[in-house]
Amino acid sequence: MFKNAALAAFAAAVLAAPAAAAAQPYYSHPYGRLDRAQYDAPPRGDWYQGGRSRFRGYPEFRGVEAHIREEIVDGVRDDLIDRDDARDLMEQLHDIQLQEAREFRVHGWNLPEDDRNRIRAQLDQLDQLVDQIGSET
Repeated sequence: MFKNAALAAFAAAVLAAPAAAAAQPYYSHPYGRLDRAQYDAPPRGDWYQGGRSRFRGYPEFRGVEAHIREEIVDGVRDDLIDRDDARDLMEQLHDIQLQEAREFRVHGWNLPEDDRNRIRAQLDQLDQLVDQIGSET
């Protein structure tokens, strides 16, 4: 009898351990407690929170930026763009992305139309420059 009771108690403890572990708070945030940033801070968008926060750019410009980056890489691979020119072009793209981050710090996700048009014009100009340098060879 004691043996069966001990075995039943052991089985109950083994089965209850995973359930207790699953009930632990997610990332050690207690249930019901909202972080300050969740209710009174401006929207964070898709900031990466792994150690150092970093703005990844406005979503509407990401496609153009990726296109420019790919054109530069393809141009170097196909020997259409010199490595020094590619480095300069990548630095110009990086400068535009830094400008986006500065605008985000000021305006958040509500980028004013004039700033949006200025960034779009800079990206278009850089895209044309990449095309021009790539076609000169």
